[in-house]
Amino acid sequence: MYIVSTMIRILDRYILKELLVPFFFGIFILTFLILIHQLLKLMELVIDKGVDLLSVGQIFLTLLPSFFLLTIPMAALMASVMTFNRLSYDNEIIALKSAGVGFYRFLRPVLFFSVGAALLTLFMGMIAQPWGGGSFNSLAMRILKKRASVGIEEGKFKGTFSNIVIYVESMPTFTEMEGVFIYDTRDPSSPKVIIAKKGVLLNDPDTGTIEFHLLNGSLHAKRKDDSDYQRVVFSTYDLKLDLGSVLQGGNTNLETPTYQEIKQKLEASGGKDLRTLRLLSEFYKNFSFSLASLVFGIVGVPLGIISGRTGRLGGFTFGIGLITLYYLLSTLGDYLITIQLATPFLAVWVPHLALIPLTLYLLRGMAQESYPRFLQLGNKRP
Repeated sequence: MYIVSTMIRILDRYILKELLVPFFFGIFILTFLILIHQLLKLMELVIDKGVDLLSVGQIFLTLLPSFFLLTIPMAALMASVMTFNRLSYDNEIIALKSAGVGFYRFLRPVLFFSVGAALLTLFMGMIAQPWGGGSFNSLAMRILKKRASVGIEEGKFKGTFSNIVIYVESMPTFTEMEGVFIYDTRDPSSPKVIIAKKGVLLNDPDTGTIEFHLLNGSLHAKRKDDSDYQRVVFSTYDLKLDLGSVLQGGNTNLETPTYQEIKQKLEASGGKDLRTLRLLSEFYKNFSFSLASLVFGIVGVPLGIISGRTGRLGGFTFGIGLITLYYLLSTLGDYLITIQLATPFLAVWVPHLALIPLTLYLLRGMAQESYPRFLQLGNKRP
């Protein structure tokens, strides 16, 4: 009895070790692939906008939790598939079964691993991501105070500043502007259009204000009376903006809203505010992704065993397809929220309506030594 118990503990440690290596490697690779596009944008901040490397590094760190929230479930599935693919391909599964180890006994270390992945995902969603979001917003405010050119992009209309749209044809330097167009609607009764050939962007980080020092242009304003129109030609014109009042609609509280605050906003809008509905959906997704990590880790066991028996690509290919299907169904849930055919709570669970029954079906099939035909993508090994 003692020998059997010792062997079981060794088996648990062995499987866990086999799972953890591809799991952390998968997180690294998948996160890097997702971050490539963002890294290019971050490098543009350094090269084109003159943002210091320390600030860019801080931005990178604040973005990581939101990416981990996506990559941890995928890494859990890939680790489980790769581990049991190898065990099956090397006939270790057959050897263990010959020694009296049943299929469901394999699931104990996998379940422990999957619960750990689910808790890690939940931590990323409930603690790390809100911290990262709040830190990112605060960091963005500090960067804009130091270098307002970050909020301006050549050749594009930008609405970074609330009620102000800015278009700059080109920026030879971080502060010089050419071909400036500004549409100012801070006073709805008297909107203004400012056009200038050139301009200089000035920052005052201490007071949190920026100034557009415009040269050789004109100002066009409509008064309360629709028939009253004013046009002023200027050689120099200074437009000052207080970042605290023009960023994000004047909301200086950049922290991520809590669940109670989201519910209050939703009740105030009668459940019709789409932005608040999406915020509530993102909150529920923290739990949804955690369950995905748990289920992905478990479903990888039958997929890995099947791929090892029918060829190395069978279950692995299906695993990629399963991940794709999951996130497509997640997008479908977002669409159902947009057209208001489903509540945020119901919409985020749409992918699991397919994932959980499929997992139970595969587990039952493996326990009965039955291999689904749609997974047999390769030739069976002799």
